Amino acid sequence: MNGPRLPSILKSAPAIQDATSTVVQINTGHGRVTIPEETPIYICAFQDCNRLFPSRERVMLHRKRDHDSGDDRDILTWNE
Repeated sequence: MNGPRLPSILKSAPAIQDATSTVVQINTGHGRVTIPEETPIYICAFQDCNRLFPSRERVMLHRKRDHDSGDDRDILTWNE
């Protein structure tokens, strides 16, 4: 894979048994599958920043403010 990669920031840990959820809660579900049009995600990968934003415009505002840069490379997204 070419381009920037996100580092793994979650360390592994042993699984803990869930002893409090009921069968009804488990069968209700906890999430759903989404598509890029419903869930825009843009990640600033500039200098290993890795902050999330809802649009490319917001990433660029962040870059100008926090990184003093107008560089539009190193933006990870599934929306384009």
